Amino acid sequence: MRVDMPEPLAGQVLLSARSQAKSASEFVLGAIASKLAGTPVANDQSDDDPLLGLLSDEPELADFIERSAMQSREARPLRAGGE
Repeated sequence: MRVDMPEPLAGQVLLSARSQAKSASEFVLGAIASKLAGTPVANDQSDDDPLLGLLSDEPELADFIERSAMQSREARPLRAGGE
């Protein structure tokens, strides 16, 4: 799957991923998984860090990501029979 982000958000993702020594893909997938699991997203920076609200100005993008993840999970379950 490919997700296109507006530049300010993409830059924030890259900065946050680098601060955690992760690729942007790893960071985004981790954030989505944490959100879907109901756990807070790990962030090594201070509580007032603007990256905590990474998608706060992009609710449509957040909805799109969540819908895409759920559709993908429905089509390809984590544990298919016999594996």
